[in-house]
Amino acid sequence: MITLASLPIRYEELNDLYEHTDQSFCLNHVSVPLDEETTRGYFMMVRTGRNNGMLFAVKGIYLDQKLIGKIERTVYEGGSAEIDLIIRNEYCGKEYGTEALRQFLALPETLEECTSFCAYIDSNNKPAARVLEKTGFEAKRKFLADVVTPQAETYTLRTVEGTEYIRGGETE
Repeated sequence: MITLASLPIRYEELNDLYEHTDQSFCLNHVSVPLDEETTRGYFMMVRTGRNNGMLFAVKGIYLDQKLIGKIERTVYEGGSAEIDLIIRNEYCGKEYGTEALRQFLALPETLEECTSFCAYIDSNNKPAARVLEKTGFEAKRKFLADVVTPQAETYTLRTVEGTEYIRGGETE
């Protein structure tokens, strides 16, 4: 059974989650292992509920008390909130992301100051598209995104086609 709870504020658990997450379709790649400065900044966002001054909320996704993913919401000026979801590789394709997103969108604190929700995904990420569509999101527009992928001592840059998904702020 999937439950949402506070994300643990421990480097090891967060790093382990990212180490076991496929980032091939992510529009923002995270260097693994996580660097200390980025991790501290992220933990500050979790503690304060703010991301560069914007409302921020995050929940850990747990299966039988094991952290298998996380889901975030950042509210932008005007009330549009961006959703970001990651699931450990071995738990993908088993409806856990869909159930977690449904639960997250039903939380009163998720709806705080939101008029709509958006998610931006790589257009080739069919599993993420299915999760969004099952939870009431609709594909609205295509876009191009430059994706920077960390490498050992450098970065690679590639341009991918993405899709913006939108959902109204009311729960279903």
